[in-house]
Amino acid sequence: DEIVAETGWRPQFIANTLAELLRSSRVARIGERYILGESIAELKTSLVAAVATFQRTHPLVAGMGKELLREESGVPLEVFASVLEQVVVAGKLSIAGEMVHLPGQGVVLKDEEAASKQLIESTFATAGLKVPALAEVLAGLKIDEARARKLVTLLLRDKILVKVSDDLVFHREALDALRALLLARKNQSSQSAKDQPAKIDVGAFKDMAGVSRKYAIPLLEYMDRERITRRVGNERIIL
Repeated sequence: DEIVAETGWRPQFIANTLAELLRSSRVARIGERYILGESIAELKTSLVAAVATFQRTHPLVAGMGKELLREESGVPLEVFASVLEQVVVAGKLSIAGEMVHLPGQGVVLKDEEAASKQLIESTFATAGLKVPALAEVLAGLKIDEARARKLVTLLLRDKILVKVSDDLVFHREALDALRALLLARKNQSSQSAKDQPAKIDVGAFKDMAGVSRKYAIPLLEYMDRERITRRVGNERIIL
């Protein structure tokens, strides 16, 4: 309709002309839009260049967010999505969730960053359920806080660490062990009281997990969110 309005040509003439341009790839159609083939090629190049530049300047980030990449491209969402898919199919970019990155290129860590990442993980793994405050762990590293928090983000993204509350982060293995304890308690309860749901209150949970109330409440709330338990009054039913 816009072409008719701009040119005054008859729709059939425009359709025939566009058909020829589409066959020769001089023009591409995305949705209801017709775009010059050269513009598509330029957009593909610019998308790859934007991601490459982002990864060079943000080596501790897994990739460039799709929305940020779209905003930088300045094109409509429909066009962006289509062209990005073409670039991915061509093997020039890869997508992981909402992140776009160069194929085979993830986070690049310097030696001190790799050592700090390992120290963060081992600190929480050793702590079990009695974890230190995250800020306390980061303060003991040899790198600046900004980089340290990006390392924590990587560990959270890879599900090595799990954020239970704003202040508490746990190692995945510690939480898995806690789930196993709850399951064992449920099985034991089922054997002793048939047809009755297995329950646990805060005091019993503290004794079972070997933690203080400081840890027990956030952990129980996390288990509620994960549907391992469900709160009923002052108790939790183990699901």
